[in-house]
Amino acid sequence: MTADRDIDDVSRTWTKLGGEDPMWAVLTDKGKSGNRWSPEEFLATGVAEIDAVLDRLNALGLQPERSRALDFGCGAGRLSHGLAQVGFDQVLGCDISPTMLAKARELVTDEACQFVQVTGTHLGAVETDSVDLVYSCRVLQHMPPALAHGYIREFWRVARPGAVVVFQMPTRPSSSVAGRVLSALPAPVARVLRRGMEMHGTPEPEVEGLVESLGARVVAADPDTSAGPRWDSRLYITTTA
Repeated sequence: MTADRDIDDVSRTWTKLGGEDPMWAVLTDKGKSGNRWSPEEFLATGVAEIDAVLDRLNALGLQPERSRALDFGCGAGRLSHGLAQVGFDQVLGCDISPTMLAKARELVTDEACQFVQVTGTHLGAVETDSVDLVYSCRVLQHMPPALAHGYIREFWRVARPGAVVVFQMPTRPSSSVAGRVLSALPAPVARVLRRGMEMHGTPEPEVEGLVESLGARVVAADPDTSAGPRWDSRLYITTTA
């Protein structure tokens, strides 16, 4: 399958989900399905997540400038809101789904935030060397690895020297009972059970090799629960080599 077909499939899925239940599709809490997230509660989770990420960066001695941040796969805008709340002058939220972007523009009133649609395999709306912090969570896991890896290359194209790029990706199905069941399911069945959402992983050494090939380094690969109990996942914190 070509990258163009991959991105078309991802776009169709998330445009549908964004039209039906956008906040739940971003945060699949069992109790929130059926448009049960309140906007205030939903956006508050983004502020808490960004606060935790910046605390982790500080602990690692990483303090990116707060001129411009990129929220890749912004969905309904909760993390873009969080980035604006911690003081970034500009926050660019990018997403492939027009319905998700419509919800983001409805929910997020921060003047610092701008939302743009990704229409291809490159981040054409973002200038080279223009971003201080790239953040992406619960996004790359939903696309085929080749497409996800291409976007990681784009993260480092748009990142300024000294920038920090943080992204989450699963590594493999977990060794838990849930993970073993997932491994045994045919991919089409697993996709139906997740309402059309695909899930993909990339082994940690492969991600580290990709980052290094881009002239950057992995500072930390923290265990992460964003992919749910069926997957082992990492939050990769990367900066210039």
